Amino acid sequence: LTLVTCSLANMGALESMPEEDILEQFASAPTMFENWGLIQVNNLHSLYVTENHDFGMTCSDFSALLASAVPEGKAAGHRLIKTFDCEAANMVDVLEVLCGLVVSCTANIEEKVNKLFDLFDFDGTKKVTYDELFILLFSSLRSMVRVLGKGIEPEDSDVEKMADEIFLKAEKEPTAHLSKAEFVDWVYSEVNFGIKKGQVKKIGLPMLMLKFDVIEDDDAKDLERERLLAIADKPVKKKKHKGHRKSSTSAAVAEKS
Repeated sequence: LTLVTCSLANMGALESMPEEDILEQFASAPTMFENWGLIQVNNLHSLYVTENHDFGMTCSDFSALLASAVPEGKAAGHRLIKTFDCEAANMVDVLEVLCGLVVSCTANIEEKVNKLFDLFDFDGTKKVTYDELFILLFSSLRSMVRVLGKGIEPEDSDVEKMADEIFLKAEKEPTAHLSKAEFVDWVYSEVNFGIKKGQVKKIGLPMLMLKFDVIEDDDAKDLERERLLAIADKPVKKKKHKGHRKSSTSAAVAEKS
């Protein structure tokens, strides 16, 4: 699910983007929250928790939170609000926004899976209840649809079936708690794109959504084609090499010649 996604622009790489490259992309395209790294998402999440905000925030309050937590990314605020305040109710579900930022950022699969779990591990025990898992799944799937601007928002009944399946695979009753390790195991077994735990391969968001039936087949294939073309057209950044000064001996030889 959402859990193992990456930025539409950066999903082809095999490693998380270096922080200096992320900051450079902020400068070149400040409204593109897809350029965020996990550190920016963590900063926003941390301040949200520290200030003890409600799940729902007014758009103005969320903008202020974003500007404080991620000053270099505040220009993305308007686009985030437009993406997640779909009903123009002047409110956003902050956990859903955070899910959207996680699934579209430049982090790798393992980092995303762990961060999505952490968002809903409200007491920090590395375990979630059935209800917390349901919200995790629902928010993650719906955030994918909203970030991409295409797809089918999940139904409660479909998410319940998924949550039931996860607990069943872990051999747990719905009254028990699910560990992070059990959740991660389910993600890797369910996604099944030839990825093993510990790998940092990135998966295209459209194909991931198709795996969980929240997008039509033709739409997913068209978007995946566009994504791969965008990666192919992206210029390769050359590393800068510092020049070496000649030694005094070499300089003297050159001068004599």
